[in-house]
Amino acid sequence: METRREFLTQTAAASLTLAASASLRPANAQTPGAGGSNTTMKTYKIPQTNLVVSRLAFGCAMLGLDWDDADFVAKTVPVINAAHDQGITFFDLADVYGYGKAELALGAVLKQRPGLRHQIVVQSKCGDRFKDGSSIDNSRAHILEAVNGSLQRLGTDYLDILLLHWPDNLVHPEEVASAFDELKRAGKVRYFGVSNHNPMQIELLKKSVREPLVVNQIQLGVAHWYTMADPGKGAMTHGAEGALTLDYCRVHDMQVQAYSPLKAGNIGTPPNLLKPNENAPPEVKRAIQTLTEVAQKKGVGSAAVMLAWLLHHPAGIVPIIGATKAEHVVENCAADRVELIREEWYSLLQACAAVSQPSLKT
Repeated sequence: METRREFLTQTAAASLTLAASASLRPANAQTPGAGGSNTTMKTYKIPQTNLVVSRLAFGCAMLGLDWDDADFVAKTVPVINAAHDQGITFFDLADVYGYGKAELALGAVLKQRPGLRHQIVVQSKCGDRFKDGSSIDNSRAHILEAVNGSLQRLGTDYLDILLLHWPDNLVHPEEVASAFDELKRAGKVRYFGVSNHNPMQIELLKKSVREPLVVNQIQLGVAHWYTMADPGKGAMTHGAEGALTLDYCRVHDMQVQAYSPLKAGNIGTPPNLLKPNENAPPEVKRAIQTLTEVAQKKGVGSAAVMLAWLLHHPAGIVPIIGATKAEHVVENCAADRVELIREEWYSLLQACAAVSQPSLKT
């Protein structure tokens, strides 16, 4: 479980958020936050749907870290409220986050704030069987069971989007199609997509699935980008994996969602990345320095710059932030107001790519 889905438990520990804390077209949608907040955020329209979402999504995966805490829901509700107050209208969950408690937390917010359900887009995922030996199950029976459980925990009668969390080696595409059709007819799910799927896995599903697959959620960020491992073209162009995943989604009008967008990889270990060990490799120091310089120039934290880096990409990528504290939510959302230029974008990519691929040193 740890190796396949380590982001569920390690994203916060590898995040530069803490290090710095001391055809998709953006549109200015008026989405007031709660409690009289006038905070707004630019939006995207998800292709092949009528859904308009904030271009930052709030991900509830990291809220599951405290699932054994008796006060889990009470502690997480204020964080979810803070996200909406900052203009976020897009909430990403999965039935396994906190073994269901993440959905319970959002459900508590929806219960406290009547009418909010129709102001936000709720997306959840299914397919994991953590309690049954950490297997993947995209069978018809499991998909239907998982959705019913999510709806019950959320206290709502529909999901805006349902994603298959991981590819299932034993998948029968016709079973997925049957489950999707039934959920659509029953009004339980409006739209469907996938997560962590490569192009051929998506094409396999499309042989049977009649509903359009409108989303692919993948791990993506300036420290986790798809680059050529070649010193001549390093960090200047997509590598094979990027061309076959990110660009595939662009060609097929699938929204690209980026999970763990602040994961630092080999850049270092929080919370003190702004003061790396003096024995740190020079490429690590350079990456941190580049990120810090851009952040200072823009007047925001490094986390906001990393998110703005994704927002600058023409694919209309939606970064999914996983902050567990209200103040970090505010810091992350500053990314919506950051504008990068092409030279800044590439300088950040080149600096971070050189950490994970030393052959890309410039």
